[in-house]
Amino acid sequence: MTITLPTRLLCAIAAGLAVTFSTVPVVSAEPIEMRISVDTGPSHTRNQSLRRFIEVLNERTGGQLDIKLFESAQLYKDGDVAKALRQGSLEMAVPGNWFLGGMVPETTVLMLPIFYGLDADDVIGVLDDVVAPWVGPKIEAKTRSRVLGDWLFMAGTSWFTVDKPVASQTDLAGLRLRVPGGTLFVALAEGLGATVVSIPFSDVPLALSQRAVDGFLSASDSVVSAKLWDSGVKYAFKDNAYYAAYVPLVSDAFWNKLTPELQAAITGAWRDTIGDAREAAKQADTQAREVLTQNGIAVSESSPEDLARWREKMSEAMPALVARMEMDTDFIEQVRAGIEGRTN
Repeated sequence: MTITLPTRLLCAIAAGLAVTFSTVPVVSAEPIEMRISVDTGPSHTRNQSLRRFIEVLNERTGGQLDIKLFESAQLYKDGDVAKALRQGSLEMAVPGNWFLGGMVPETTVLMLPIFYGLDADDVIGVLDDVVAPWVGPKIEAKTRSRVLGDWLFMAGTSWFTVDKPVASQTDLAGLRLRVPGGTLFVALAEGLGATVVSIPFSDVPLALSQRAVDGFLSASDSVVSAKLWDSGVKYAFKDNAYYAAYVPLVSDAFWNKLTPELQAAITGAWRDTIGDAREAAKQADTQAREVLTQNGIAVSESSPEDLARWREKMSEAMPALVARMEMDTDFIEQVRAGIEGRTN
């Protein structure tokens, strides 16, 4: 026997089903794309640390994120990632702090003369306790991003030369040296009596071979990764002229698409891997200096007395540099107090 339902009842049932199905959340089976951009090569400490971060994050999110690390500027150079994050065309980047100075001048404070030659532990303490808490919210506002946590802190730098041995700061006077771009780097080299030559790091090997420059400022592992002894580098002078730091940024456009659980997983993975990453950077510097020696580069270090003397001498230019960089003077005083609290 066929039972025919009244038309009005059928309409009511259909309407009810429509409401039911419209309120059921649609769960996408596709993982959410998360691209991370860096412009350093695969062997760099930053890249290795990010691979560990990705490994931990994948374990904790069970395939909900499609995480890809784009190395060697395959997506963006570090100088371009702030704009990409702000526009929402990139999910994550970890740029060097000096690349953010155009937006937030105080981000480059570690390059001021008062930090010259300081012990790494003292610099890390001031970075974590004073610099990052003050600068972080301003970086977030300018880049429309979120700072994930502690910055990746790298080992101190050295001066590398091709012909002239450098045993102290006075030996740098008159040399033509390549430094990373920016007012504070130029002031650093000129404060030591050198002449600055502005060229991209990718052009350094040829410039060294042709003696267009006498040397350059860099971290030891960067010299090892580029095998610059093949370009004539013979000497290294370590004075911890500055400490590089990389800022972990996730774009708001990406962050706001995530569930609270995924957000917590990302911040947790960074928190739980950054300590090892910092330690790895320290070990990488030690290992790199051994490789330099093995390849015939004579490595020397500044004496603590010379570091203190040159730090005091170059710090005389601090007021002019702070004004030129348009840094907040109250913040600078907080930084100065933080340094004095650790070194006195």
